[in-house]
Amino acid sequence: MEELQWSDEYGYIREGKVYLRGFMGYPDRQIGEVKQSEEASVAYFRDRFETARQKVDELYRLVDEAQNKGSYLMKLLHLRQYLIEFDGLGDYPALLHKLDELETELRKTIVVNRARNLEIKQALLQEAETLAGSTDWKETTEKFKELKGKWIKTGAVDKEYEEEIENKFDGIVNSFFDRRKAFFEEKNRITKFRVAKYEDLARQAIQLQDSTEWESTAGKFKKLQEQWKKVGKIPKTHAGDFWNDFKKANDHFFELYKKAKGISGTYVRRVDPKKLAQENLTNEAETLVQSTDIIKAADRAKQLLMEWKNIGVLPKMQDRQLAERFRAACDKIFELNYLMRVVKRKHFFFEKKSMADQLQIKITIMSDLIRKDKMELDTYEGNVDGMNMMNKSQTMDKLVVSKLNIQKRKISVKELLLNQFKTELAALRQK
Repeated sequence: MEELQWSDEYGYIREGKVYLRGFMGYPDRQIGEVKQSEEASVAYFRDRFETARQKVDELYRLVDEAQNKGSYLMKLLHLRQYLIEFDGLGDYPALLHKLDELETELRKTIVVNRARNLEIKQALLQEAETLAGSTDWKETTEKFKELKGKWIKTGAVDKEYEEEIENKFDGIVNSFFDRRKAFFEEKNRITKFRVAKYEDLARQAIQLQDSTEWESTAGKFKKLQEQWKKVGKIPKTHAGDFWNDFKKANDHFFELYKKAKGISGTYVRRVDPKKLAQENLTNEAETLVQSTDIIKAADRAKQLLMEWKNIGVLPKMQDRQLAERFRAACDKIFELNYLMRVVKRKHFFFEKKSMADQLQIKITIMSDLIRKDKMELDTYEGNVDGMNMMNKSQTMDKLVVSKLNIQKRKISVKELLLNQFKTELAALRQK
């Protein structure tokens, strides 16, 4: 046997080849060849072992800092195999022993974590079971999405329970969404039927509107009206058009009918009680803008908003000019209310100041509020551009656009009030 050219407890050199001594049942194996000198080769492979030692130390550091320590078990197993096959000179048994100790700790942690995960998933499963029969589709859909998110974030459970609990949860979730799908499919079917019915009734009314067979046609119109009442609700996007066509045909025929029968000298169109109610609310809101008790006015404006909503006029049948007047008045009231709360917080003796001083304070604070609103708008628009969220066909994007429009409207109302204050102050100074 050839004499060893170099040897220590971890390896040796023979015939120009570098060997790692066997350890833990693994045989001696060649890890390289002498290139320049024996000393340089030994130093090179000792340095390589230091790289392996650093990988073990790094794994310990990662595990120590991690919240989910068990997730590093697979990395540890890969590192162990990496060390066994690694070409370097050093104390591999010591490194592998450190990995064995860490593996023991990780496996204990995994057992504890999986027991905790089982408790969490059982609680989520119970919550899902309470929602399973719900028909509040919108709210329950959001709750199930939230539950699903929590379920996914929760780690694995013991293999003994995994298949059963996963199947139970998936079964409940899938069952709910299957029922939801069936409900909306049936709802869509009914809606299509009703839309077709309304369309047909409107078409029949239009065909009859110029008839001069007065009594017969009047009877037909009354039957159409009775059928109209029985059809049922459809989405507002369709309802307005059909109702406008149907009502227009009815009004047209009965105007001719009354003229032909001499029932009245002129046909007096019926005043829509809903529109009359909205006009009254608008007039009151516009009066409240001038109120000296803006806090009380704001409380009343909130009530007016609820009353307006309860009138129940469909968007397509809405008098847009009237609606804009009402909204503008309410917006002014709320902005004035907010302004005065800020004013009185910063200027305790505001009401004792002269009218000119009061207006100047309002101008200063309103200008600052507008500046802040514009900064907030710029920031939000920047975030929106960064997230590429301006596809208005998606629900989330519609919400974003709506929020942007609300912010722009707030700024517009504030600027309107600011100009009003400036005009009042200029007029006061000219006296």
